[in-house]
Amino acid sequence: MAGVWSGLGRSAFLAGLGEKDREPLRLIGALVGGLIVAVVAAVASWVLVMVVFTLISGQGAAGLAGMGRATQALVDPAQTGLTVTLARLGLTSLVDGGFLLVFAAFAAVVGREPLHRSVTAAPRVRWGLLFVGLGLATIALTPIIVAERVFGGETTLPLLAVSPSWGGRLLYGAASLLLIPAAAAEELVFRGWLLRRVAAFTPPPGILVVLTAILFAAAHFDFNPDAFLTRALMGAGFAYMTLRLGGIEFSSGVHAANNMLIVLFLEPLNLQAEHPALSAFSLLEDITLLVGYFLITEAVVHIPQLRRWAGVRRAELSPPDNGVMDPA
Repeated sequence: MAGVWSGLGRSAFLAGLGEKDREPLRLIGALVGGLIVAVVAAVASWVLVMVVFTLISGQGAAGLAGMGRATQALVDPAQTGLTVTLARLGLTSLVDGGFLLVFAAFAAVVGREPLHRSVTAAPRVRWGLLFVGLGLATIALTPIIVAERVFGGETTLPLLAVSPSWGGRLLYGAASLLLIPAAAAEELVFRGWLLRRVAAFTPPPGILVVLTAILFAAAHFDFNPDAFLTRALMGAGFAYMTLRLGGIEFSSGVHAANNMLIVLFLEPLNLQAEHPALSAFSLLEDITLLVGYFLITEAVVHIPQLRRWAGVRRAELSPPDNGVMDPA
């Protein structure tokens, strides 16, 4: 295990980093300029979604006042209808995803680095690895979801409660697929661009993983201890996946599966953050989550059939498992 951990610093995903990646002006330009254009993209996405939702909700004739009332409906947790819930999914996915994607694209231009390099060390995006991540994460997270429902006293599945008709429920399930590109955009910035920028300063693997995990949690601006710890541990797990497997495809699938399972089986998306108390049960969940992330990552590394399905070559794995004796 020590060899695996130290090998993360020699991950194929970190190849090609050099002096230009440590230039202060280039980093500041990427951060400041990227944030400006990303905010513009986010505002445009928000306006688009809100115009559509305002029209659908019958508030279009009232102009800006109608859009204001539609916005209040979206942020009101008491509003739980299908239309409102779908709008929240669309708003979160498009606004957050648009913001992050535009930031990553701008930062790639400023850094004079192909955007592809923040996605994968492989010649092409390994879509199979993303779907393997979705599948394995669903298997690993299902016991946690069941335990949360049993011990949390939940009685109704969001998937069933969102609409009385199966058509509405199917629509809600289909809309949850928007969380896949949204999660991928988040991974592109935090495990793609950010991880490589921090790694350019050659910190030990432990510091690299922990620091980017803390930055990931802090970027959500939710400093409730339970939520912050959960996101930090998730960020550490996603960083491990990225370094171990040579790209963000697997962590994108796992991240998306986590979000989809929550909105389908635990609680519908809410624009107002809840603040649960830190407890022994939540700590046990966090530890189980992190262990599960490690196990499914190592399953891809060590099971040849999974590697073939995922399209992962040994050369893309971090040392000491990146030998060439097995081309799969």
